[in-house]
Amino acid sequence: MEDDKKEKFEQIAVPYFNILYNSAYRMTGNRNNAEDLVQDVFLSAYKSFHQFVEGTNCKAWLFKILRNTFINRIKKEMREVRGVQEVRSSGGEEFHSSTHQLINSSTVMDEGFDETIQKSLNKLPEEFRMAIILCDVEGFSYQEISEVLECPVGTVRSRINRARRFLAEELKDLRA
Repeated sequence: MEDDKKEKFEQIAVPYFNILYNSAYRMTGNRNNAEDLVQDVFLSAYKSFHQFVEGTNCKAWLFKILRNTFINRIKKEMREVRGVQEVRSSGGEEFHSSTHQLINSSTVMDEGFDETIQKSLNKLPEEFRMAIILCDVEGFSYQEISEVLECPVGTVRSRINRARRFLAEELKDLRA
């Protein structure tokens, strides 16, 4: 039974590994964070693979897990940073900022993905960044994005529109 699950998972989910990694990298702007994120996504997906309905959109299912895992990591990082800031303000332990880097920091850029665009993407709020990546990079339909982000299609359209306007403004000097 476990071998059958493993084989089906390898056939259905694993082919999306590179696509998920590329999106995770665009979301985090950091190779190590992207690798950790995708590893957690596939571990979670494997554990809950019994809930996946064969014949449905596996890519969208995996991206939903990616989104939720990414959000949970950001929340965890924010809690950790707040906790450290409280310790600092109370005169407690010394804080070394180099060991507490937020997940969406931009340090190493993807080959073939322009550094300026990545930096501009990183400036977008998470919900806009996710929508624009899913639409313009991954090619999801508005309906699929709506399912992944768990929000109405109208909200997806609005987020994509606002993200595109922001990126156009950020990148206007490149067109000159």
